[in-house]
This record gives sequence, C-alpha cells and structure tokens, in this order.
Amino acid sequence: MGRSTPSWLATVASPATPLVTVAVCTRDRTEDLGRCLESLQALRYPHLDVLVVDNAPSSHATRLLVEGLGTKVRYTREPTPGLDWARNRAIAEATGDIIAFTDDDVVVDSGWIGAIVAAFEHDPSVAAVTGLVLPAELDTEAQVLFERYRSFGRGFAPRRVAPANGGPIALRYGAAGDYGTGANMAFRRSVFSRIGPFDPALDVGTPSRGGGDLEMFFRVLKEGHALVYEPRAIVRHRHRRTREDLRRQIADHGIGFSAYVVRSMLAYPDERLAFARLACWWYAKTAFRILVPKAAPAGPLRALGLAELQGCVVGLGRYHAARRAAARLAVGSQQSEACA
Repeated sequence: MGRSTPSWLATVASPATPLVTVAVCTRDRTEDLGRCLESLQALRYPHLDVLVVDNAPSSHATRLLVEGLGTKVRYTREPTPGLDWARNRAIAEATGDIIAFTDDDVVVDSGWIGAIVAAFEHDPSVAAVTGLVLPAELDTEAQVLFERYRSFGRGFAPRRVAPANGGPIALRYGAAGDYGTGANMAFRRSVFSRIGPFDPALDVGTPSRGGGDLEMFFRVLKEGHALVYEPRAIVRHRHRRTREDLRRQIADHGIGFSAYVVRSMLAYPDERLAFARLACWWYAKTAFRILVPKAAPAGPLRALGLAELQGCVVGLGRYHAARRAAARLAVGSQQSEACA
C-alpha cells in the first residue's frame, strides 16, 4: 500500500497557490546573505517573490551581489537604519499575499514556504505563522552555549494560539518569544493594513536593540487574530561564534524584551498590570537561572543570565529614547523624499 501525500505537499502542488514575498533584511553581511539566497533558490515552491532589503548599507556590496543573480531576486534599499524600518520597507514593496521574513544569517529548508502556505490555507483566521529554527552549526563553544541557555527551537508540535475575546491577555500570551522568532515568521500582507506596520522604535539598529518580532506577535493576538507555530516550516540559524558576541546578543535580548514590554503597556493601557506581572516573573526567572543554571557549564551560563538581567534593567528606559529617535528619523526621511 503506497504512502499518502502529506497535506502541505498537496498544497504546494496546487496551481492556485498564492504568491509569497520572501523578505530578507540585511546590512553589510554579504557572506551570510549569499548563503541565505543560495538556499532560497532551492525552495520547492512555484510562486515566489524574493526581496532583499538593504538597510542603511555602507557600500554597494549587497546590491552587486543581488544584481549578479539576475531577475531571480529583487533589491530595494531602506536608508533609515533599523531592522523594523527595513521590515516596513519590505511590506511596502511586497507583491505577495503572504510575506515571509527571514534573516541573512539563516539557511532555509526547501519545504519552508510550502509548510507556511499550508498553515495559512488550512485556517483563514490565521494572520501569522512561525516555524522551527534549528542551529545551522554547533562548531564553537558559544554556539553550544546559546542552545543550552536560550535556543530558538520551540519544539516539534504544531500550535494554534488565539486568545478568547475580552480582557487582558499579556500574562498568558505576553511571553511572545514562546511562539517563534523574527528569523522565521510570516504574515498575511492584509493584516498590516488592519493592525499597522512594525514599530520602527524597536529591534536591531535602535536603542531598543530588539523586541520588534515579539511586539508584532503580541499585537496580532491582541487585535483578535490567530497565530500558528508550524514546526515543518524549518530554517537553520548560524549562531554567534564567539563568547563575547553571544554575551552582547543575550544582553540585547534583555534590552529588547523590556522595550517591548514598555511599548505594549503604552499601546494597551488595559494590559499594564498584566505586563507588569509578566515582567516581574520574567526578571525573577532570569535571576533564578543565574543562581541555578539549568545545565553545564554553570559559570558561562550564569554570565549569560547576568548579561540578560542587566539588559532587562537597561531596557526599561530604552523605548522612550528609541521612539524619540524614530520620530527624528521619520522627519529626516520625509524631508529627503521631498528633496528627491
């Protein structure tokens, strides 16, 4: 008796499959980007629009790399520095009904987009899909430490997250990193016209240092939409290779988490108490990990926990500064466009 065709493969084979824009936001990392684009060329999906967003580049290297691929990949430049500025440029430039975001230090599985599309088509109420992020390599101590301390992996069981209507949800759903990460996330393009684009005061390239993906996941849920974690949508992330780079990354995660909490409390006053309780729980959990590391080696894991906790404290004041900086950048961008 023959094996049945998996449902997501059947979806990919359908002639009615939607156009998907794959957006790769990058800044001055052409070696990583080259590996990412090579993997995107191997995707088993027929209707793709691959878009590279070059964020405030210091050279023409990324543009030249993309131009060397011919018409297979589109190039656009976002002059304002900041990952969420680049993501919003991708939304503005996208032609697909679905926008899938990944990072330049990622290699995607050939079935990545097929699994994402299947999740959207299975449930029309789903506005966002995230997927499994595995390590691309575990060659250095720092890469192994990352997997032991934090890891982007969220397990192998699919999940649908859709809070019931009414009342604060942050205490239960505010730890949005449990549902995925920005290296592997996709949205219906139409959802951004309803809930707004990414907050340019968050994430890499701003004083907030992170939190843009977490904030969008929470906003999707808060605004009444469903999110699905689909582990068959697989990408592989190249973790930081040195202990110092890893320490900075974990500290930035702490800063970004607190910035996300502050932003969400400002955006949703009814969630303030719930977010305050969530933040206290998160900080206490991080402190406990310093005192009682969950794995060996204890010393390096304690150091990472301390870096994250310090980042959490620093991050409480970062969102306000980042929002002021974003407002100034927005004015400068508008003036530049007017003069162009």
